[in-house]
Amino acid sequence: MAQGEGRPKPLTAAKPVRVIFTGGFLGAGKTTALGALAKRFLDQGKTVGLVTNDQAANLVDTALVRELGVPVGEVAGGCFCCRFDDLVEATEKVLAENPDILLGEPVGSCTDLAATVVNPLKLYYGQIFRISPFSVLVDPLRVRELVLKETPSRFPEEVGYIFDKQLEEADVIVLNKVDTLSPEEADRMVQALKGRQPDKPVLKASALRGDGMDEWMSILMSDAPSGSRILKDINYDVYARGEAVLGWLNATVQLTGNPKMDASRFPKVLMAELRSAFTQRDAEVAHLKFLLSSSGQMSWANLTAALGEPTYSGVDLGEVEEATLVLNARVALDPGVLGGLVTQAILKAAEATGAKADIQTLQSFSPPYPRPPHRLSEPVS
Repeated sequence: MAQGEGRPKPLTAAKPVRVIFTGGFLGAGKTTALGALAKRFLDQGKTVGLVTNDQAANLVDTALVRELGVPVGEVAGGCFCCRFDDLVEATEKVLAENPDILLGEPVGSCTDLAATVVNPLKLYYGQIFRISPFSVLVDPLRVRELVLKETPSRFPEEVGYIFDKQLEEADVIVLNKVDTLSPEEADRMVQALKGRQPDKPVLKASALRGDGMDEWMSILMSDAPSGSRILKDINYDVYARGEAVLGWLNATVQLTGNPKMDASRFPKVLMAELRSAFTQRDAEVAHLKFLLSSSGQMSWANLTAALGEPTYSGVDLGEVEEATLVLNARVALDPGVLGGLVTQAILKAAEATGAKADIQTLQSFSPPYPRPPHRLSEPVS
């Protein structure tokens, strides 16, 4: 039943903890959804902790969820499945704050989480964790591209393979961002997803507007099966190629005005520079997001397709003396090329808005072959 290394370190908790993992492809809105869930649980008087995840440090997601004022752990350098011991370490730190609910957001390019994360947690820590049904969020853009085949995919088929396996292992599928759809279009997409996965719930939700959140929370707080859809025929070579197609980049930049910079314009100028650079090279974007912060105020931007429309949120920062930029990009480009393009875009956007850019950290790479230390072939009851 079990494959992998020895038993991980023990964990203790003052009380049983509800654990909610929410997966989904890059750009599906997982961070916004988990933030919305956290706020709802907090409004109910529950205490909440979060664990974020990425292939490298310096995450927009972590910076955003810290604004909730709840304990946050971060697992960097690989996905939860491949860094299970780091997940346990991060969880232990959050458990020290005595949460009622622990939310986890795995890397958007990962799959096989039911076998390598959810069920190992049930096996080793079932005495303290109540694991909720494993949700997978879906972006309407990806439904059109990879399910309905109505828009041409600019990704190789290995990326579609990861997306399909994510749907296959879900206990519940959540069509997110229905605020961007008509009711008829949302229903059509739900039917298409049910056609692909007929034996599991498919919900409609908008983490941003609140649609469907009560129904989703009801399922998450139930004792319905969790991690029950372990993948039986996953091909790790195809999976690895799907991840390696993408260049991953995380950067932090200090921006200094001369004497002030136009922080209101900076996000749109930077987005325009990046989109231009990517489209000139016919490079598809899986997810591009960045956060600009100054004096405790934040604005952020998202893009989930090179030819798609970016979204902007947060406050208008106006003119400021200094600001900090955190940028995460997942783009179908060689990592070295990606690093050069992003560097040039940041410098151009800074110059155009009256700022000097000091790039403090920049990591650009392709994910390594996934090698989970624990994998169960059957669900744990």
